[in-house]
Amino acid sequence: MTEDEGVIISLVLNTEREKSFLLLLDAASFEEMARVELPYVIPFSSHGEFYKEQHCFM
Repeated sequence: MTEDEGVIISLVLNTEREKSFLLLLDAASFEEMARVELPYVIPFSSHGEFYKEQHCFM
């Protein structure tokens, strides 16, 4: 197995529609394999957010 064999899963926010979707991409080509439309917004986790120093919990 090579590094680019597999699937990349990304959470995407569509701000115009105010909904999120999961996007599955082929890791080698980045071609869209599937899209799962969700009926609501999924908030980004702390992995995908930026906090100013005064708001950090560390």
